[in-house]
Amino acid sequence: MWPFSDSTKCDCASHSHLTLDRKAISTRIRLSKALKKRLRVVAEDSALGVALFSCPICGENWQSGREWNFANEEYLFRVPPITPEEWKREHYRQPAAMMIYSAVMSDYHSRTKFSPSQDKCRTEGCEERASTIGVFCRRHQIKELQAIGKLPKTPSGRLFPPYYEEKPA
Repeated sequence: MWPFSDSTKCDCASHSHLTLDRKAISTRIRLSKALKKRLRVVAEDSALGVALFSCPICGENWQSGREWNFANEEYLFRVPPITPEEWKREHYRQPAAMMIYSAVMSDYHSRTKFSPSQDKCRTEGCEERASTIGVFCRRHQIKELQAIGKLPKTPSGRLFPPYYEEKPA
């Protein structure tokens, strides 16, 4: 079942982290079936249809992902080391979900101009100024639109490099 002629080598290092664009994710969807064949399952979440994998040769960790915007097809992406228990508590955030969220929110921000009014945001405890077109500040307006399904919710899951940078303490 091993697809390489030399079973002491793997090609994990040749699969870079995904860039958050449609072409990179579509390409990875096509490559993931072959990649998955040589990995071992470490943990699964059958409700979400995702799993954590490990390469038996180099030890690299991979997570599967699925996103509605890509016909719910499975793709694999590299993730940092994690125990199965930690992963089951909180999976890694999926690159396709981050890409879709960023695209929708970028479009929303380019179409919606927020100008602060003289009134305070109506959210209790918020000291920001409300927008001239509503009763909430930008942040709380977005939360309200997310709550009623007019904007997507922030993707769930554990962030990891290279998709964010930790700030020094």
